[in-house]
Amino acid sequence: MKIAYLLHTTSLTDGSTKAFLHLINQVKKTGIEPLVILPNKQALYQHLHAQQIPCVALRHGMRPATYPPYKTIADKILFLPRLLGRLAINALATIQSYMIVRRFHPDIIHTNTGVVSIGYHVARWLHIPHVWHLREYGAWEFHTYPYPSLRAQQKRFQKHNSYTIAITKALQQYYGLEDISSSQVIYDGVMPTAAAAYESNKEKYLLFAGAFSDVKGILPLIDAYAAYAKQCPAALPLWIAGAGPDNYTQKIKDKIGYYQLENHICLLGMRSDMDDLYKKATALIVPSLFEGFGFITAEAMFNGCLVIGHDVAGTKEQFDNGKHLTGEEIALRYNTPEQLIQHLMQLTHATSTTYEPMIQRGQTTVMQLYTTEVHLQQILTLYNTIVSNK
Repeated sequence: MKIAYLLHTTSLTDGSTKAFLHLINQVKKTGIEPLVILPNKQALYQHLHAQQIPCVALRHGMRPATYPPYKTIADKILFLPRLLGRLAINALATIQSYMIVRRFHPDIIHTNTGVVSIGYHVARWLHIPHVWHLREYGAWEFHTYPYPSLRAQQKRFQKHNSYTIAITKALQQYYGLEDISSSQVIYDGVMPTAAAAYESNKEKYLLFAGAFSDVKGILPLIDAYAAYAKQCPAALPLWIAGAGPDNYTQKIKDKIGYYQLENHICLLGMRSDMDDLYKKATALIVPSLFEGFGFITAEAMFNGCLVIGHDVAGTKEQFDNGKHLTGEEIALRYNTPEQLIQHLMQLTHATSTTYEPMIQRGQTTVMQLYTTEVHLQQILTLYNTIVSNK
């Protein structure tokens, strides 16, 4: 079997890229012949090339099949030129992808996102089945809107020879696909079973991990942490692992300075030792306003870390899955800053073993639902079904 994969980003820190890397590393062991089409020759291209996984970078890149921003006066002035630019770049990308795919002659084209439609168009021209991997909420999560419309995008998802994978039930429902036979929910494969670990000797720090952006909820987290630190002289320090645009990083630093929390909050930057940070942390806080799936939540649980999470979207679904599976909560949920502060206060004064049963339930959940082995088997089953239906 030959599969052409199309990705819209080459960032190695993006959740969709992490999930894809876990998949491709497993797929290449099964005898499937992959070809990965990328927008440029940056980090992911270099990584795949080093792993001897066939990949091709498009000459002109690609752009999301969404409308440009329309917020500021400058956005409104530049809206039409930006839109025409996106359409032109994607037209060139579609033509080049068509030529690449026609030479490769795959059985399936698998697009690792729902925000680009290049793979879909190429598949239609070549009469090849196409798989969309739906990972993002679009308008809710990033304030992006597909062109020409969400309804048109939903129709594409339901066309003949078009299949969708949603990484959560909530995402499948968001796109109105829960009753469509060609759509199914397949949770991301986060880690192999053998990678699960637990460190009983926790260190005294709270952890945030992720990109710096509004959707990740980091600024409201600092507000809540400031109230907690004011109430609790023995407040646990907050370690922030991640990075983002310089202007957003400065916003974080300014807020830390405003509350005079320089001795309580530490910016770690990008880290290559995240597994160790998870294992040793008192808890991971996930304050995201939306998560398609919540890769970091599952990573933490694989590493035996207690999770305190905003009870929405993918984070909520992981918690609900765990409660359904184990019969009890697998994490500390919150919906308001006050609830988060209460969890932090209780955690500060808890014994080292208070939350061990919850941590164990979380690890049990991820090892049953989100391993790379389970994910691969579900993907292969889908591929085989699609090929048998050709």
